[in-house]
Amino acid sequence: MFVNYIIKFFNFQAYPSKIFARMFQIQLRYFQYILSLAIFVGILISSTPLISSCFVGLTLVWLTEMLSGQFDINSDKYYVILILLLLSFSSVSFKNLFSSVEPYESFIIFLVVLMIYFLFQSDVNIFKIGNSIFITVITFLVNGYIVDPFFQENIFYIAYIFLLLLFLKTLATYFNVQFGNFQFFFNFFLIFIVFNGVSTFYDYKTVNIFIGGTSIALFTTFITHVFTKLRFEYEITSKLSNQIYVFDYMFAFVLSLYLVDALNVVNGLF
Repeated sequence: MFVNYIIKFFNFQAYPSKIFARMFQIQLRYFQYILSLAIFVGILISSTPLISSCFVGLTLVWLTEMLSGQFDINSDKYYVILILLLLSFSSVSFKNLFSSVEPYESFIIFLVVLMIYFLFQSDVNIFKIGNSIFITVITFLVNGYIVDPFFQENIFYIAYIFLLLLFLKTLATYFNVQFGNFQFFFNFFLIFIVFNGVSTFYDYKTVNIFIGGTSIALFTTFITHVFTKLRFEYEITSKLSNQIYVFDYMFAFVLSLYLVDALNVVNGLF
C-alpha cells in the first residue's frame, strides 16, 4: 500500500527504480542548496577554501544526479557512479598531490582510465557510455578549473555572480517565469545583466566586460539546452522537476567560465 501511494504521488509507473531515483534526486537537491548557502557563509567569513570546496561539491552532486538518471542506484550499478565520481574528482587530487603534473597530462591519464573502465562494462549500452563520458569529462575539467590559482584569485567575484544568479533563477522557477517561449531569451539576458552588473563594481574595462558577458551568456544558454535534451532521453528519470533546470543552469555557467576563459577576458589578458 505504501509503495502504491508513493507511485501514485510521484506519478510513476510501477517501476521501483524510478521511485528511488526520484527520491534520490530530491535528497541531492537539498545538498545543492546547502552547499550554495555554505558559499554565502564562505563570503561572510572570507574563507576561500570553504567556497572552493563548495563549488567542487556542487559539481560532484550535479554529476551524481545526472548519472543516477542512467544507472539504477537500487542495483549493483551504483558502483559505476562511485567510480565516475572518483575519476571526476581526480583533477583536484592531481592538483594537490602531484603539482608537477601538467593539466593536459592528468587529462590524458583520466581519459585513458575512463576508456579502459568502460571497455569492461559489457552490459552498458553505447548511449549510456557516451553520455557518461561526456558529463564526466566536463566535470573533470570544471573541478580542475576551480582549484586553478587564477580562479582562486577571483573566487569571491565568481561567488557573487553565482549566488545572485541562483537567487534570481530560483525565483523565476518558483513563479514559472522561465517556462514560456522566451526561456532562451530569459536565460541569456539573466546572466548577461548579472555578469555585467557585478563586473562594473570591479576595475575592469567596459569593452572587456561586454565581451565576457556576451560570450558567457551565449555558452550558458546553449549548454543548458544541451543538458535538458540529454535528460529527456534518460531511462530512469525522464520526468524532470523544476529545480533541475536551476542547477543545470548554474553548472552551465561555471562550465562557460572555463570554456570562454572569462576571467582572462574581463582582465584584458586575451
